[in-house]
Amino acid sequence: MENFKIKYTNKKETTDVVFSGHLDVTNIEKIVDSLKTNITKGNSLNIKVKEVETLDVTFVQVIFSLVKSGKTEGYEVRTSFDIPKELEQLLVHAGLSGQLIENK
Repeated sequence: MENFKIKYTNKKETTDVVFSGHLDVTNIEKIVDSLKTNITKGNSLNIKVKEVETLDVTFVQVIFSLVKSGKTEGYEVRTSFDIPKELEQLLVHAGLSGQLIENK
């Protein structure tokens, strides 16, 4: 049984992606495989991260990569992190908050 969830909602030219659970190195391969399978290339992305049990730099790198790909390939990527203050502070201290948390 998976200890993380990814919910996809496909609209005309946008895909909403909601992540929750254990978003860490133990699940990153499955998370990346799921993204490759379920995201339509060129669609704008609305990424929401909520109800997080664990979160580490491997997951943050995947999200950062999606944001960077959107900028490079010309589609919009919006992110929203609804995470505990402690995790948010870790992202702030790592210099990633401006790239991810505030990318709305």
